[in-house]
Amino acid sequence: MDGKESILIVDDDEGTCRSLRLIFRKKGYEAETAGTGQEAIEKARRKFFNLALLDIKLPDTEGIELLAPLKEIHPDMVVIMVTAYASVESAVRALNEGALAYIIKPLDMRGVLAKVRGALQDQRIIEEKRRAEEELAYRATHDALTDLPNRALFKAHLTLALTLARRKQRKLAVMVLDLDRFKNVNDTLGHGAGDQLLQAVGVRLVDLLRESDRIGRMGGDEFTLLLTEVAKVEDAAEVACRILGAVRKPFVIDGHQLHITTSIGIALYPSDGDDPDTLIKNADKAMYRAKKHGRNNYQHSLAKG
Repeated sequence: MDGKESILIVDDDEGTCRSLRLIFRKKGYEAETAGTGQEAIEKARRKFFNLALLDIKLPDTEGIELLAPLKEIHPDMVVIMVTAYASVESAVRALNEGALAYIIKPLDMRGVLAKVRGALQDQRIIEEKRRAEEELAYRATHDALTDLPNRALFKAHLTLALTLARRKQRKLAVMVLDLDRFKNVNDTLGHGAGDQLLQAVGVRLVDLLRESDRIGRMGGDEFTLLLTEVAKVEDAAEVACRILGAVRKPFVIDGHQLHITTSIGIALYPSDGDDPDTLIKNADKAMYRAKKHGRNNYQHSLAKG
């Protein structure tokens, strides 16, 4: 985790708060105190705390009543209950409601430090595991080179968009784009330059899209676009013209000014298909028709030629 780990001490005993705060700060933690439940909630809303030491008995509430609101504000916060022997039963109930552990008063400061260290170490391990899982999940759905959605995620976006389009009886468009003569870039400047060009094209395409549109990289030099707000065929054609113009503008890669074009195929729902595979296939066929018509143009799925 970035920066110092922070601890919120919630106790109405000023001596306990002062001692704990001093010890924690000497050990390199940030530490703040709150004497009431309300003050603890207010401080948690203003700042993230890794851990809360929460006394069972507070002037304005039972400590256990703070577990839910504190966890709602900071789901990852670790809570350790502090209790007298007479309140151990309440502390055990707190464990069942989300507290990690409890400490019994009078406090053994070495024991408190050991329990806090262990709790924060467990929190770090859990956080690192979660980040690794999130990274793996992201990489499973995004293209490693351009960071755009890959084929699987694009099809998922398209599946959802089709469901909404059917429900609201709306059109949508799928485009397949292929860079013209891209192989020449790899052959003359190397695959490194080709990769940079693909990344730059991806950035330009993203800049052209509306918030409701989606983009993906299918592999090689082929990209897909999903346009969800399409009232008529001309709307998709207008976007295709903007893309043709944007790609025609020169790219500077490794000091070389590159001029490329793209061929675009367009398929519309519902006239050109009503499922993801059919729409992508028909858009792909239209793209190859654009290649045959001299490249640097767009073709609709049902166009003759």
